[in-house]
Amino acid sequence: MPASFEWTLALRYLRFHRGRSFLSVITFISVAGFAVGTAALVIALALASGFEKDVRDRILRGSAHLQVLAAGGPSIEGADALAERVAAVPGVVAAGAVVYTPAMITADTTGVPGYGEVHGVDPVRHDKVVDLEGSGGDPFAPLRGEAGAHGIVLGRDLARRIGVGSGDTVRVVVPKMRLTPFAPIPRSRVYEVVGTFRSAGQDATRAYLTLDAARGLVDAGGRASWVEVRIDDLAKLELRKGEIARALGEGWIVMDLLEQNADLMKALNTEKLILFLAIGLIVVVASLNIVSTLILMVNDKIREIGTLTSMGAKPVEIARVFMLQGTVIGLAGTASGLALGVVAAGALDRWRMIPLNPDVYFMDHVPFAVRAGDVVAVGLVALAIAFTATLYPAIKAARLEPVDALRYE
Repeated sequence: MPASFEWTLALRYLRFHRGRSFLSVITFISVAGFAVGTAALVIALALASGFEKDVRDRILRGSAHLQVLAAGGPSIEGADALAERVAAVPGVVAAGAVVYTPAMITADTTGVPGYGEVHGVDPVRHDKVVDLEGSGGDPFAPLRGEAGAHGIVLGRDLARRIGVGSGDTVRVVVPKMRLTPFAPIPRSRVYEVVGTFRSAGQDATRAYLTLDAARGLVDAGGRASWVEVRIDDLAKLELRKGEIARALGEGWIVMDLLEQNADLMKALNTEKLILFLAIGLIVVVASLNIVSTLILMVNDKIREIGTLTSMGAKPVEIARVFMLQGTVIGLAGTASGLALGVVAAGALDRWRMIPLNPDVYFMDHVPFAVRAGDVVAVGLVALAIAFTATLYPAIKAARLEPVDALRYE
């Protein structure tokens, strides 16, 4: 027999035949079911990737890309000079020293307390280090000039929680003791709220002072907690990180934001994997339609199978006919499902069809991000499932004996 007869028969069995429209309808349903399952998987992964991309972008946008810390202690002597050295490294956009301290921030008028993380920064330099949305545009602008020495910029949610706004005063209490004739007491100072800023995941706790004000609050002298760095291209994050480490030499630790938020990124990847497995069950269920279609096809073609076997067709060739038939069904369903999923996910993201309350979710719509790697993975998994679904019907057809196949016809 010709080597291509398996393909000829497989494609012939898939065509619409008058008088056997039931099998043709079942075949169409199998393709449609497989396409819907594949499309659902593509959309689900695009949803997970969209949230991951949004979280990643917000982390990198609202904070510096890199941090330089002293390996020998919690503070850096000569931090301003260190920031200048880092800023001179090629690829570094800006660098600035930061004085950090946890604090209790209390509204002077209402006495409502709130936990905060105070960052002392150079307001002239730091607007190039982090990208924040201030109440008046540049969040660090109110800290420049004489008013900045006694001013504080609060995160929007932090200010809302303790009930203050621009012009109000707050007391900042830090875990740094000051000796008095009676007993040690925590250091504290009163500042005027000169502005607020918005940044997803940070404006619930973060507050900014000028570098000098923060040093005076915690009695840090000329020291700083670390130096924050912004680079020119996030795609070169690891490269820039290594260049800065080599330029500074031993005694310094360079960390990136993704490294600091590794647990969060792992959690997002785990959720994506679980979503892939859960939605992937739809494809597995859809593959059962392929199994049932091929079983019906085998039962309908018993006489032809017997005839082919008596003419010399080998069992493996008979099996290959139905395996090819099931693979074509899976290929058609996978291709149409991938196209449908990519188009649907792109449309959902472009036209923002699923709106959200930005005050609750820090975004105004559900994001979708289609990644080529995800689409390829879905396609390969779907084809593997479709091929697996062909094995039982193909084996059943191959085991038919010519005499038994023709006896009942």
